[in-house]
Amino acid sequence: VALTHFCEDHGPSVVMCTQAVRLSGLPVAKGGSCLDGTTISSALPGGPASLTSTKCPACRSMPPNTLAMYTADWQGDLLLVSSQHPAAPNQLYSQLRQACLRVHSCEVCPTGAMYFGDDAGGGGGGCHVFASPFQLDDVKARGLSSQFSVLALSRDGRMLLQSWPWLVNRSAEIIAGLRDAAAAQFSAEQSAGCSARAARINGSGWVRMRRSDVPARSLAQLTSNPSVYRRLHACFARLLRGWQREELAPGRPTEDQLALNSVLCLAEEDEDSADDGIRTVVPTPTKLVGGGDGGGSSGLGGEGVQLSVVSAVFHSLRHVRERLHQAPPACQSIDNFSLLLHHLLTGNQIVFRTLLPELAKSFFTLLRCLLPSNCSQELLNWQRYEEPYRCNLLGLTADTRLPDWIAADGEGHPMLLLDCRPDASALAAQAFIPVDDLDLVVTTNRPARPAAQLIGQIDSLLGDPVLPEESLDLLLANAKEDWLERARQTYAFMQAHRRQFSDGQVTAFLSSLGCQRADEIVLKFWTRGISGLTRREIIKSCRQ
Repeated sequence: VALTHFCEDHGPSVVMCTQAVRLSGLPVAKGGSCLDGTTISSALPGGPASLTSTKCPACRSMPPNTLAMYTADWQGDLLLVSSQHPAAPNQLYSQLRQACLRVHSCEVCPTGAMYFGDDAGGGGGGCHVFASPFQLDDVKARGLSSQFSVLALSRDGRMLLQSWPWLVNRSAEIIAGLRDAAAAQFSAEQSAGCSARAARINGSGWVRMRRSDVPARSLAQLTSNPSVYRRLHACFARLLRGWQREELAPGRPTEDQLALNSVLCLAEEDEDSADDGIRTVVPTPTKLVGGGDGGGSSGLGGEGVQLSVVSAVFHSLRHVRERLHQAPPACQSIDNFSLLLHHLLTGNQIVFRTLLPELAKSFFTLLRCLLPSNCSQELLNWQRYEEPYRCNLLGLTADTRLPDWIAADGEGHPMLLLDCRPDASALAAQAFIPVDDLDLVVTTNRPARPAAQLIGQIDSLLGDPVLPEESLDLLLANAKEDWLERARQTYAFMQAHRRQFSDGQVTAFLSSLGCQRADEIVLKFWTRGISGLTRREIIKSCRQ
């Protein structure tokens, strides 16, 4: 974190920067706030060369005979050091210098805070910059104001952007304190003599250029606060400590978290009325009756001795994908797993009919990971068919029959049916049968349309045998959040322009999101996954 300034003598310059160094193994004693050059050089990787300071008052932050200030966070194992320049000049100095030049020359943002950077920047790797430029009143400066900026540099651009609201608030607090102090000093100097603005307009007694023997004024003089740099060090150390110790939240919560928070709020008001949008019926323990014909609702029906069977389950999405590839294809133009993803991601109903409720439960639990929480409504171990508006994930018992009109109404009620009916005699003979040994039949009343991009993205991730499960989970979650953000943009677009759009306008909008026409149905369904809080924020911004 750094404070930069546009000096009238030297141009863009770094006034002060604060960075975090691990305390482990450093010869730093507890107590004190200032270090001499010998002590600090042993603690910092840059050595004494990194603590050089300029003699210009406007560009200098450290008091005389002091090269650095530090705060030791022993609990967090951090040494937070403030100096004129970074302690690793080979890497950070050039990056900070370039950021300082950009923010005081070519980068402009009317709203105040700005972001720029890339992953392939020079000076030791990529650099991402958060900048919040501001002005302080100065009766002796050009335009009666001096230019400053608060910068935050990070190699992790995603972390920087996720922390955007937190950084904006913290930098605004710092800037507000400096502005108030500078405004008070400006008023005091104005009241002591004639108005500087009027004197410049009249041209009387005003020298166009500052005399060379009169140095530029420092931030301490502008704010009339000799300890202003100690305060800045404390503020910057607090900001960096929040980063390093992960005290700040990772940006805006996900839509699933917002939906869960709304459910928790409802639960506090009335525990009996809480509903998270996922309606689940707890299945009864699977009891199989040997010698039956599969017609009973409690298992295999008929007379016989009941046998407790350990139900087979799906262990991962890769397991589901592999098993569906082994089943006979339901369509010639697309494989079973891609067909499943098409129906799942577009909101069509998926029915799993089996006498093993735990198998259906594990199947739907894995599928729900690919959908926003508000987009999944589930019924398990149900003995009658339910319409898609009640649930898009329906688990039926083995003897439940589907209405005849569903097979003929593929346009109005598109559906994917998975039938898993293991042989009763095989189940009666052994206590456990793996999923791979069960017969699985996949049918649909509507062949898939052209595949959406998200289908291929998920299929390629699951098909990568080298990818570890932990990395796979993170990549799938990232893909879901990426498409939820596109759904938010789609919802905002529809709210801002309440009218019918031509095909060309829709295609242009989808192209701006990096989508195609085949992705439109996915985006429209995923708008249901947007939380109520996000919807209210979007509607409010559109009305403004």
